[in-house]
Amino acid sequence: MFPSTQGDAKLLPLEGRRPSDTHAARIPDEYLQLLLPAAVVHSWHQEDAYILSQHVGLKQFSLWMHDITSHSDQVIRPFAPFPLFFLHYLFESSFNIRMPHTGSFQLDEDACNLFYMETGLGYLSLEAGTKAVSIHINITPACMQQLAMRYPSIQQRLNKMTAGHQVLNKHPYEVNAISHLLISKMMTCRYLQPDADLYLERCCTDLFKVFCRQHAIANKPSFSHDISTYDAYLKIFEYLRTHLELHHDIHKLSWMFGIPAGDLAAGFLNTFSLTIQECLHMLKMMQAFALLMQHSYSFSEIATAVDMDTEKMINSLEKYYNFKVMLQRN
Repeated sequence: MFPSTQGDAKLLPLEGRRPSDTHAARIPDEYLQLLLPAAVVHSWHQEDAYILSQHVGLKQFSLWMHDITSHSDQVIRPFAPFPLFFLHYLFESSFNIRMPHTGSFQLDEDACNLFYMETGLGYLSLEAGTKAVSIHINITPACMQQLAMRYPSIQQRLNKMTAGHQVLNKHPYEVNAISHLLISKMMTCRYLQPDADLYLERCCTDLFKVFCRQHAIANKPSFSHDISTYDAYLKIFEYLRTHLELHHDIHKLSWMFGIPAGDLAAGFLNTFSLTIQECLHMLKMMQAFALLMQHSYSFSEIATAVDMDTEKMINSLEKYYNFKVMLQRN
């Protein structure tokens, strides 16, 4: 039996900069390992439900992570204090959400959606036994207009928007291996500010790029998706991810995996919504940043680890994360 009155429901703000209202001593031990050093932490614990919310405010984005556990039927009222877009990812469970003046929408496990919500309350019913991780990247309408200028398919969708709450994609998009990697890096980010802000901002940027590419590719008549194709390209992605110190090019990969070069390039883009070159550069930059933060590797060692010369590595890292390497090292 779900709570029947608004007073029985728990308000869950989707945005708003607030000081942390939760001390680590009040958080159950099993959640302590989930805490991000750079995040503002909020939690509430009733007899049959627990929600741990973490928030990191960034330049273009606002990152929120919610770990939700419900031991009995519950109602959560997501609240938007002002109009906003949010790119939403859900893991470990599926459930329905209802926004004001719209029908219910199924939030599927391991799927992402781009929502627009005006000021107001939503309605989220949680069944007993629900365990979920909800991640949303909030974008103000002004920032969304700027970001959409880089992605024509999203710009066209924004131009067709009507008034009111809505989901911008026609159907949910699966969280592919690249998106999953980015999200896992965000959820385990142990950097302190300002390094965490640089890293998380870039992760959000890359996730938004993947989503926009998914939106563009999924609307093409030639688009197709099947498990066998995904598994074939997943092997290529894993090979790139675990061999960043080596030189890679399309012809070498074509020979190694037995896929014609043209088909490999198109298939990788259709599967992961990034080109092989974009994916490889992203992986190299993430690895270089991680090694730089350890302060135990020289610039030349970091460059070797990602198959770059030192000058190119430094310049690429500074451009990718929008910071000065020498200032960070000092």
